[in-house]
Amino acid sequence: MDFLRKHRDFLVYCLFGFLASLLNIAIFNLSHNNFNITLWIANTIAWFISNVFSFFMTKFYVFKTEVSSYKKLIKEGSVFMVSRILSLLFDNFFMIVAVFFLPVNNLIIKAIDQLLVGLFNYFSSKWIFNYKNRHLLERFKKYRTKRD
Repeated sequence: MDFLRKHRDFLVYCLFGFLASLLNIAIFNLSHNNFNITLWIANTIAWFISNVFSFFMTKFYVFKTEVSSYKKLIKEGSVFMVSRILSLLFDNFFMIVAVFFLPVNNLIIKAIDQLLVGLFNYFSSKWIFNYKNRHLLERFKKYRTKRD
């Protein structure tokens, strides 16, 4: 039981990350394999929709943060999506290279891609939503103010 309590955030994140990955793969499959949308565009559409889903699940169910104002929600959502742009760049690069050079089904490649991207996303989400780390942001802001 101590293991579950100690690693609760990671385990719940994995559950919702798995659901977001399934959503990502399903949208990619539908877009690229059924509607013949270009690979990187289909991948970007899947990324956007699964990340909007992931934002709300991560905020409310993983790190259990409240909405104190819509302004704060929009700010967190913006930071969340910007932090995920790096994962989108990796995601698109990996998919394009792997699909064109590996003789493997694109859905298998997409599943591997989602595992790698999921690890990166966990750590960036933890930084955004885990308010125990807010003191680091405050110290950084004070340091920056003193320098300017």
